[in-house]
Amino acid sequence: MVKKMRKVATALAVGGVAIVAGSLVGYKIATDKELRDYMVRNLQDAFNISKRKVTGMTEDVAMRTARMTRNPKINQDWVENQWEAIGY
Repeated sequence: MVKKMRKVATALAVGGVAIVAGSLVGYKIATDKELRDYMVRNLQDAFNISKRKVTGMTEDVAMRTARMTRNPKINQDWVENQWEAIGY
């Protein structure tokens, strides 16, 4: 019985710490414009890098990557790039 109570108390403490930490992170993101700008720039850079990688892929690689990551957008981007390459 005591072990069970300790487990419950530990779970509640961990949950409380997670909620407080999440709230602090959310508050920091919501109130710090520089941090938001930094995060947006990094996300845009990551998107642009992945878009460049899709451009250089063969169809087989694009298909396997889309299947492995379960991200059909990779295939869609590859096909779109192929159409743009031929002028459509």
